[in-house]
Amino acid sequence: MRTPKSPSGYRIGIINPLTLVGTEIRSIMRERGFPYGKLELLDSSGQATGALTEMAGEPMVVASVSQEGLDDLDLVFFCGPPATNKDWIERHTEDGFIAIDVSQPSLAEDGTLVVADLNIDAADGSSVLISPHPIAIPMALILHQIGTLSAVETCVATVIQPASEFEQAGVEELARQTVSVLNVDSVPKEVFDRQVAFNLYPAASGNEPFIVSQIQALTTTDLALSLFVTQGTIFHSHTFSMFVKTRKPLDQEAIVEALAANAAFAFAEGDQQFGTIDAAGRDEVLIAEVRPDPVIRNGVWVWAVCDNLRRASALNAVLAAERALSVTPS
Repeated sequence: MRTPKSPSGYRIGIINPLTLVGTEIRSIMRERGFPYGKLELLDSSGQATGALTEMAGEPMVVASVSQEGLDDLDLVFFCGPPATNKDWIERHTEDGFIAIDVSQPSLAEDGTLVVADLNIDAADGSSVLISPHPIAIPMALILHQIGTLSAVETCVATVIQPASEFEQAGVEELARQTVSVLNVDSVPKEVFDRQVAFNLYPAASGNEPFIVSQIQALTTTDLALSLFVTQGTIFHSHTFSMFVKTRKPLDQEAIVEALAANAAFAFAEGDQQFGTIDAAGRDEVLIAEVRPDPVIRNGVWVWAVCDNLRRASALNAVLAAERALSVTPS
């Protein structure tokens, strides 16, 4: 167990706490009763300094990280723009704190990829923990579980990403575009370079090579993985269509049982059917369909959805922090 710097308990910092992920981290810390003696909300982007917010019903003001520094903190969550966080993360050795990097894509030069329900023990002893891209987390979990039955030779996946990948500005523009299209008005295009409402197209910057490298690092570098990210008319949650080819033949029931064995997954019950909207606010990756391919031998399709802000970002970061500090939520 890491000894707190202060007798009053662990001092925790959240960099850029007003981002969507930063807000979700605060919410999850409150829900889980994350133990801390002091919490500091800090801004590295220069856009939120002085902003008033709250934590557990108490008013709080976002301070400038440049003015406050990080040397008295035990653990710091880094959200928001990676470029403004990089230099601060590099101070982890000098200032003696654990860095949980949730920036996307991470620019941390030395760090350990950590995914709850996959390799959470990797958080032990590391001072820079990287929560992978929110696409990488559910895909790595699915591939890992199937891999417990047979080696996965190939995976080809298409992902539909939500507007919330572009923070609150993306969500609000999608809402304005939707209203504009219905009213036959001109469509605002400040965040997106084209109409995203009622549309689907290749993502302008899907970061596929970066995401693939993280998935391979979490599973196996021998995996032949091809990924294509599209932009869809979705406010929150990623939608995955994954074709997986295994070395050995596997039946549908065996794959379902392997996935269900991991608490990270949830399956629909009875007549319930999962869709993208059902993932919002859920702590699990929702498996909507597991279907053998009728043509390709040892091929199976998995259709899944996952809350990109909660399960694949904020919750993973908080669970990594709990493990790194060896604390138990109340």
